Amino acid sequence: METMADLDARKLVVVFAPHPDDEVIATGGTICRHREAGDRVIIVFATDGSESHAAVLGIRTDPSPTELALIRQREAIAAAAALGVPADDVVFLHRQDTQLANEAGELAAGIEEVFQKYRGVSTVYLPDPDRELNADHRMTGQTVLARVRAAGLTPRLLKYVVWDRDVERAFQFENRLDAPAQIDDAEEVERVDIRHHHRQKLEAMSKHRTQVELFSASQTRTVIPRELKNRIERQTVETFRVHEWGF
Repeated sequence: METMADLDARKLVVVFAPHPDDEVIATGGTICRHREAGDRVIIVFATDGSESHAAVLGIRTDPSPTELALIRQREAIAAAAALGVPADDVVFLHRQDTQLANEAGELAAGIEEVFQKYRGVSTVYLPDPDRELNADHRMTGQTVLARVRAAGLTPRLLKYVVWDRDVERAFQFENRLDAPAQIDDAEEVERVDIRHHHRQKLEAMSKHRTQVELFSASQTRTVIPRELKNRIERQTVETFRVHEWGF
C-alpha cells in the first residue's frame, strides 16, 4: 500500500465536494491524515444539498428544500470540525442541488474564485469527471479541472468516485450526464490507509444527521442507503486516481 509521501511537508490542500457528506465519504480519513500532518485543508461544497429529501425520498416539506439547505450547511461545518477542519476553512458555493448542469457558469465562477484565493494549493481532491455517474459529481469534477488549468496552477490532482453503479442502484435515484467516450484506465491509483482515522471519519459522518438518520417524520428510510453505510463502516482505505497533466 502506498504511503502519503506528500504529507511529509506542510501543504495547502483543497477538497471539492459536490454535496455536504461527499467530503466525508470520499476523503474523510485522508483529510484527518492531512490535518494530523499539519496541512491546511479547505473544503469546498459545490451545491447546497437542498434536494436530498425531495429527489431521493419525495419529501418536500418537513424539511423544505430551503430549510434543508441551512441545516446541511450547519451539518457540514460540524462534520468538518470532527475532521479537524475549522469553520473558516469551509467554503459554500451555494449552487442548487441536482441542478449543476444548469448552473455551469455560476459554478465555474465560484471555483475560479477559490483558486484565486488559494493559489498556493499543492493538492486538490475532486470527483472523477469520467467515472462518477451522478451529474452534480461529474460537473464538479469537470469544472475543477477546467478552472485549475485556467488559473495556471498545477497542483497534484487526486480523483475519487462516490456515485458508482452500486451506489446509484442503492439510492434508487438517477441524475446523469452523458458518459465520456473514452476513459483512461492506465492512471496511477493511490490508496490511503485510514485505519487509524476510521473512527474519526465515522464521527464526522454522524454529523450529517439529515442523511444518516430518520430526520423527517415522513421518512421510512434514510437518505443514505444501508448499502453505502455498510461500505463506509467497513472502509479502511480511501482510493484515488492520480490525474495525468496533459499539456
